[in-house]
Amino acid sequence: MVINRIGEIVDILTHLLPSQEHLELQSYELDPKHRQVQVFVDSVQQFVRCPVCDHTAHRVHSHYERTLADLPWADYRLIIKLTVGKFFCDQMGCDRKIFTERIAEVMAPWARRTQRLAAQLSEIALYTGGEGGAKLSQKLHCPVSQNTLLSLISRQSMPAVSTPKALGVDDFAFRRGQRYGTILVDLETNRPIVLLPDREAETLAEWLKDHPGIEILSRDRSKTYRQGMTKGAPNATQVADRFHLLKNLAEVLERILAMHTQQLKAVETAQIPVNDAIPIAPVAPRPAIQERSARMRERRFAKYEQVHQLRQQGWEILEIARHLGMGKRTVYRYLSHSEFPEWQAHPGRGRSQRSQLDRYKPYVLEQWNQGQQNTKRLFKEIQQQGYRGSYQTVARYTRRLRQAQRQYRAQLGAQPQLPIRDLQQPPLTARRATWMVMRRADQRTDVEQVLIADLKTQHPDLAAAIDLTQGFTKLVRERLAEQLDVWLEQALSSSMKLFQGFAQGLKEDYAAVKASLMTDISNGPVEGNINRLKLLKRQMYGRASFDLLNRRFILTS
Repeated sequence: MVINRIGEIVDILTHLLPSQEHLELQSYELDPKHRQVQVFVDSVQQFVRCPVCDHTAHRVHSHYERTLADLPWADYRLIIKLTVGKFFCDQMGCDRKIFTERIAEVMAPWARRTQRLAAQLSEIALYTGGEGGAKLSQKLHCPVSQNTLLSLISRQSMPAVSTPKALGVDDFAFRRGQRYGTILVDLETNRPIVLLPDREAETLAEWLKDHPGIEILSRDRSKTYRQGMTKGAPNATQVADRFHLLKNLAEVLERILAMHTQQLKAVETAQIPVNDAIPIAPVAPRPAIQERSARMRERRFAKYEQVHQLRQQGWEILEIARHLGMGKRTVYRYLSHSEFPEWQAHPGRGRSQRSQLDRYKPYVLEQWNQGQQNTKRLFKEIQQQGYRGSYQTVARYTRRLRQAQRQYRAQLGAQPQLPIRDLQQPPLTARRATWMVMRRADQRTDVEQVLIADLKTQHPDLAAAIDLTQGFTKLVRERLAEQLDVWLEQALSSSMKLFQGFAQGLKEDYAAVKASLMTDISNGPVEGNINRLKLLKRQMYGRASFDLLNRRFILTS
């Protein structure tokens, strides 16, 4: 223990105190072993007021010492030993006869830390949470528990809610498929206003009634939110979000394409490689995998037929799901398809299983076409470029290159001089075809243009579905509000029930859909805030209340 009296460094230490006006440094103790500094400070307030009657007190009752934690100095924890007084209140009629001296600028009543340390810990708690904040506070030499940090958040006052002119509304999941809440965002400032504990129409309506004056309400196509907005703010203009309009359209088109898997396969098979290159034969799946896929399809097809049979017998959706051991959503999907929907591979599935050789294939092909066909030499060259895979992987790929050359040599009866190109494309699933159709025309590749044209020749329903989809996407993207009525009539008069249902839904929400084509209002800021909310929710879910989540979300925006 090293003890020093005030010397030449008094001025420096005084400037580091929480308040130079009300505190006077007397001495300090430096403890290198525990990396801690204690400073002994006296209060020098000129006027002391009673906390009850606010009258100035002059008579001193006694003095006592308070211990306060303060912001650390470099790597040293700082402990303030503050001597303050107790005073008599001589005001007649005051209930408080003796009171302790307050220094609001330095610390709160009964607090064990200074105001500035409490403010710093509150910021740590808001942005990192209880457990993360507790670990960070250890590193910052001001250790506190996670419960202390959470209590600091609960003590912070929420900002006053000002009624916005444009309000964005959307739902978020506490637990997907089970419990949801509602987020309200000011679309002028892009800042969240409040979280509601559910997504019921009555809850939203009550909030809107308590905050009159909103002129524009943006939402997805939720009927619940439509009802709540109509009831809570009948004079506000409702706007359907354009992203959700196109998302709902994509779902309709994908379901239609899923009913025409044979046509999709026919178009995929008919893709003719370019004439100036030799294509590499695709890798056929192993027989065991093919057999397993066939068995799984048979089981799905049997379940599909059972679902329709039970539904025709009058069974309810939940009863069918429980009887067959299926999910409720799968039962709904099977019932919505008049033909068996083939399994569609997810576009992201299998990415983690891609070969390490993929990024080096263009170099291998370039060297191969130039005459360098020695596998060991190619392996060493790509190793120098950073390849960390095995030699066997490279050998399997060069074996496929040789097979492609042999096949074309056998077909032509002579040695081909054409280069080899890796022309493999991802499978033409309903999902991939949907996004090809909905992509902007100037962003489609030549291959995609050909695929879309071939799809339209396969079946009249496919041609009509593609034309309706492209017509609506153009209508939304170019804000052609005057063409909405024409498109609705075309969709309602089509032979496809899915498009008829989609158009009927738009007609029921006609005013909001029309408004979306005539304004720049978007629910994009709401979606961005939901992404931030997800991060906070996953830090806290299951260990914190809704009120704490709401506070962290609003106070950190």
